[in-house]
Order: sequence, then C-alpha cells, then structure tokens
Amino acid sequence: MFETILATSVVLYLSPFVFSTLVSAYKKGWSAALTWPNGMRRSALTNIAMGVTHMMIAPGVFLLNAAFRDAYNALGIPHVPIEFWGALPLAAVLIVALIAQDFADYWNHRLLHTRGFWSIHAVHHSDPDMNHTTSVRIHVVESFIMACSYTLMLSWIGIPPEGSAGLSLLFSLYNRFVHIDADIHFGPLVKIFATPRFHQWHHAVDEKAHNTNFANIFSFWDVLFGTYRVPGPCKVPLGFEGSPNHNYLKLMAWPFLEAWNFTRTFSRPSKLKSTLNEDIDVAA
Repeated sequence: MFETILATSVVLYLSPFVFSTLVSAYKKGWSAALTWPNGMRRSALTNIAMGVTHMMIAPGVFLLNAAFRDAYNALGIPHVPIEFWGALPLAAVLIVALIAQDFADYWNHRLLHTRGFWSIHAVHHSDPDMNHTTSVRIHVVESFIMACSYTLMLSWIGIPPEGSAGLSLLFSLYNRFVHIDADIHFGPLVKIFATPRFHQWHHAVDEKAHNTNFANIFSFWDVLFGTYRVPGPCKVPLGFEGSPNHNYLKLMAWPFLEAWNFTRTFSRPSKLKSTLNEDIDVAA
C-alpha cells in the first residue's frame, strides 16, 4: 500500500509541474519560464521540500483519514449508491464531482481564513514570490483537515474510485495553474473560472483583498456569495507582514508557534486583571 500511495503522490505532483511549466512557457516564453529570479528559486526549493514532506507522510494522512472515514460511516448517514453513477459516462461523473468538491473547497477555504484556522493556512500565504510550486506549500495539518472535511462534505455523493482519481488529478492541475507567476486572465469568463490574476489578488497584501477570491476552480462561487474582487492586474506585494517567507523549518513550526503566542497573549489580560483586583482590594 505504501508503494501505491507514494507512486500516486509522485504522479499528482510531477504531472501538474510539467503542465504549469508548459503554460508558463506559452505565456512568457521558455527563457522566462525556466530562468527564475533568486526569490522564486528560493520559493521553489522550499515548496518542493514541503511537497516531498507531503509525499513522505501521505501514508500516515491516509491512515488517519481512513480511521476518520470509518467513524463517519459508522454513523450510517445515507449516501448516493455507487451503482447510480455506473449509468452515467465518466465525463458526467467528473463534472458533478468537480462542482461539488469546488463548492466544498470554497467553504473550507473561507473557514481556513477565520481566526481559529488562519495560523495553519497562513503557511500557504507566506510565499511573497508566488509561482506554480506555491500550490504545494500547504502545512500537513491543513492537509489532514481538508481530507477530513471532504469525508464530511462529499461522502454522501458516493463518487466511484475512478471518478475520485480523475478528480484529484484535475484539481492538482488547476491548482497549479492558478498559482502561475503570469497575468493570465479570461476576460468576462473570470467570473466563471478562477485565473492566476484572480488568485494573485487572493494572496495580495492589500487589505481590500483580504477575504476575497476563495474559489479554487469556479469563481462564480465568489460572485454568488459576495467575495469576488478582481480590480485589474495584481501589481501589489504578495504574502503577509511578518511571514516566515522561505524558511522551511519555521513554516513547519508556524501554526504551533502562533498557537503558543496566542495562549501567552490570552493569559496576560487575566493576570493583569487579577493584579488590578488585588490593588482595588488593598485600597478598599
């Protein structure tokens, strides 16, 4: 099983890499696509290191999610039988699954931008030199959260295994595409499909860009729920203030460091309040 999961992970990482390089070369030329400035080289090395980390721990995430899925199945929640999909062509199955998973992704993404989860998702937003390898700059804790959420939100659909495999590859390819370091835009179709310009605004430091453009593939979710914003080409810095940038070790530790800092900050007001109460008692 380990060999199968590892081989699948390699395919899911290498295929999008080749695809994104070809798209970038088409947009910017081979020289610009293959010759990156220092910041992007450092970004790519860090991102690839995180991608390798994901491949190495994939069996563990798989087993943890399998246990979570078994617990979910034990609840006996009704779902669409797999046989239902057998009467439909694979293309139709993929379209339904693609729309359903992207809807789940949209709300997952919004959740990850809330206070309780932001320190985990911030690892992905830490790249000031965003490029197609940034798509694999995902903390392992976020990977597990996403896997569990798909079980909760999508298991009832009952997509057959071949549909799930195709879905994973399509999502990997498109996720690489929206992170490409090029101003690719689909004109009016940007309100239907996410583009690199659309996603660059999601990563922008600009405060007006915060909490916008959450969709992974279908930007009409953002249009529908009022979070769409693409004012033009994105020419502002990316990332966020105080991010660990390309420090691999700090990126892996970031959610835990932020949690520690939060608990320390949270405990200080209580101590101060206690001291003030003591002063009041003495004065009385």
